[in-house]
Amino acid sequence: MGSPLYLAAIPLGWLFLRWIRDRPQRGLLLVAALVPFNGLLEIAPAWLQVTGWKELLLVLTLAVAAFVPHRQADPRPALPWWQIGAVLCVFGVISAFVTAGMLGLFAIKITFFYFVVVPLIIYLRPFTARDRDLLVTIMMVESVAIAAFGVAQQAIGGAGLARMGYEYNETIRFAGGLLRSFSTFNQPFPFAFYLVTVLLVGGSVAMADPRRPRNRMFLMATPLLLVGLAASVVRAALVGLLVGVLVLAVVRYRQQLKYVLLGGLGLVLVGLAAMSSQARSSLFSSSSLADRGTGWNSVMQSIASHPFGDGLGSTGAAKARQLVEELGPMAEKLPYATGDVQIYGRPYQPDNYYVKLLIELGPIGVWLFAAILVVIYLMAIRGARTMRGVDSAFALGVAASVLACAVAAVASSYFEIFPSDFYFWLLAAVLGCAVTQHRSAAETESRDSVPEQVS
Repeated sequence: MGSPLYLAAIPLGWLFLRWIRDRPQRGLLLVAALVPFNGLLEIAPAWLQVTGWKELLLVLTLAVAAFVPHRQADPRPALPWWQIGAVLCVFGVISAFVTAGMLGLFAIKITFFYFVVVPLIIYLRPFTARDRDLLVTIMMVESVAIAAFGVAQQAIGGAGLARMGYEYNETIRFAGGLLRSFSTFNQPFPFAFYLVTVLLVGGSVAMADPRRPRNRMFLMATPLLLVGLAASVVRAALVGLLVGVLVLAVVRYRQQLKYVLLGGLGLVLVGLAAMSSQARSSLFSSSSLADRGTGWNSVMQSIASHPFGDGLGSTGAAKARQLVEELGPMAEKLPYATGDVQIYGRPYQPDNYYVKLLIELGPIGVWLFAAILVVIYLMAIRGARTMRGVDSAFALGVAASVLACAVAAVASSYFEIFPSDFYFWLLAAVLGCAVTQHRSAAETESRDSVPEQVS
């Protein structure tokens, strides 16, 4: 951290604490507004490149929510997965320390930080209906600007982005000669997954009340978001979006989405026609899936000898960090590990979050995590059917997003990609607030109606 920012950190921190003292929800909303732009730090001046700012803001927000006295007005949110999550956390933490000692802290942070901290803040200070509406507004407004920049990157080109300060093969990537847009993120994957979440949640809310100016403008900007998503060339995101849209159509928006699906199909056909033959062959190539399948088969064969996994952090980004700590610069010269996860070298990345959990925590870890996803989805789909108004539409959007994330995780390490993991747990916990507040309101109406019936 450079000296100017270091000197400003204390007064800025003091102002932040003063601002969120009465309503820590503001701190969480601020982080939600800022995290989509975290990738811009790649080209920021050295004195602005602070990687831990988001964790610091969340820890400060949690401290205020936990220790500053307040009058509890809203009911606690429904978090029906917390018991399963607690078991998964204990299992994972023990596994990380047994496997890597203190170096396992990095694996714990990657896997459980947002999973624990974000719902805990919301449990202590639940989101109101106004907070939920503001969160949706933030997502809608920012997504339009983010998608526009992603589309503009196609015109800027790889060379222009490199002149801006981005690095080839790290942030600047290609698929069959086609530049993969990444917008304000550090890679194409979080950009695509973010747009999928906004399209499903924001789209559901907007279609529920299309006369509201905010919603109407978002619906008009939807084609721009779809073009930005296509420019990222992330197939897992495209499949996830299709699954999520089918959920929205089957449950509620069949008539509205009929035209959206037809329009989306037209855009896809136009985009494919505009692509070069090399880009089309790369997009539909099965070699990548075959390579992944080889690695997954090797993992499946090793499960019998490692029923509890190899330990949290034994693969992916956490393992890469451990190798750097242990070997220093020599870690960059190691060959990549292939299908056999036991090969010593750069950590094997399965590009499948369930296989990653299978490697690290075994079948027990996969079962616990899958159970959490099922519980959240069932809560969301039930909320969509029992609640009314905007919150019902919000719940349906979250249900579609959860299913889209679960499908995308089959071909990506979705839940360790920032800020996809942050937004997933944020939306799940915010949904819990809507569920309990509607339940409390229904019980109040029921009690108030009893004297009238007796009379």
